[in-house]
Amino acid sequence: MFIMPDFIHNPEEWTVWLLGSEFHDTATIDMLVQRTRYSREDILNSVGVLERMKAIRVNRNARNAVIIDSIALVPNGKKMYKELMLRSGQS
Repeated sequence: MFIMPDFIHNPEEWTVWLLGSEFHDTATIDMLVQRTRYSREDILNSVGVLERMKAIRVNRNARNAVIIDSIALVPNGKKMYKELMLRSGQS
C-alpha cells in the first residue's frame, strides 16, 4: 500500500508531488489512481482543484473533451513542487 508522505497535507499536493517526483511532469488519471489508491472520482476532484489553481494543464481527448488523456505540471505547479521539495528536506 502506498502512503502519502508526512510533509504532504492534501490530495492536491500529493498529485503535484507525484507529477514532479515520479512521473516526470505528466501522468494519466489511471496512473494517479494506481499510485495513490484514491478513487477515480477523488483524483478527478483533485485535478479540478489543481486546474482552477492553474498548477496543471489538463490534456483532453480530441474526440470527447470529457475524457482526460493526461495532466501535466505547468510553471505554477512546478513552483508548488519546489516548495514541497523544500518542505520534504530533499532540496
